[in-house]
Amino acid sequence: MSPVQVDQALKDLIALTREVSQGNYEKAEEVFHLTDVTSQEPLVAELAEAFGMMIVQVEAREYRLQNLIEDLERKNTELAASLHKVQMLEHIRVNLGKFVPRSVADLIDSQPEAPDLGKRPRDVTVLFLDIAGYTRLSEQVESQEVNRLVEMYFSSFLDDIYQNHGDINETAGDGLMIIFQHDDPVEHARAAVRTALAIAGRVGEVNQAQGGRPVMVNQGINSGQALVGSSRFEGLAGDRWTFTASGPVTNLAARLAGLAKNGQVLVGPETARRVQGMFTLASLGPQALKNVAQPVEVWEALQGLDTPVA
Repeated sequence: MSPVQVDQALKDLIALTREVSQGNYEKAEEVFHLTDVTSQEPLVAELAEAFGMMIVQVEAREYRLQNLIEDLERKNTELAASLHKVQMLEHIRVNLGKFVPRSVADLIDSQPEAPDLGKRPRDVTVLFLDIAGYTRLSEQVESQEVNRLVEMYFSSFLDDIYQNHGDINETAGDGLMIIFQHDDPVEHARAAVRTALAIAGRVGEVNQAQGGRPVMVNQGINSGQALVGSSRFEGLAGDRWTFTASGPVTNLAARLAGLAKNGQVLVGPETARRVQGMFTLASLGPQALKNVAQPVEVWEALQGLDTPVA
């Protein structure tokens, strides 16, 4: 092979190198005629063969890299979809807390696929509160002003309710039903009484700030076994679900709130037994309550002696 031919073969290899460096692997086939030792200088043929092997390896790596890129893009798409779902669920969870009791939101959060909302017997303490003279107030003041006052008073109660782990279960125009649950029955009874006394203090603060006719909030508390869970009501317009505590314990708490006057916090005998020594309690003796067969020993909670719930 003449020097001119060797020079041309090397120039061909250089040209092929430039083509391949630009990703033009089709030109790589032209290197094979340079690997023929019968027509090329041995060193040229060896160089061409090494170059050809390099091209094969580079192309294989590029192919694997492309597959990895496609796999990464697919996983990124899946991750974005999962992230969107998580963000949507978090948005739902946050908004859920505005409309359902916290215990229900926690249950749905822990069992999102199939939360068990069926009614179960549970030991609870139920607190009822209502604004005294609400009907008369509604007749004397415009509805928008009444609504503003109710929202202002009830809003002032929220921190104390949540800090003591209470669930606002039902709201009426002039009242709230709050459920307290804890593994220790003494703890939820104590939390309910503490909340009620704190609410009584809040009412005084808001009354003073308002400077007008003072509002009285009467409260009743009772502890014991109740059926806690969802109730389903069927109608022509569809089903309606509510989550509540039902039974004699709840009924008695409501009756005690109805018996209370001038901002009293009245507690039933079981609640009084559980929190004895934690609060200043004054016995009002046996009281006849509407739709309750026997007179019930009623106590008034006057002052808290305990420490905050952990």
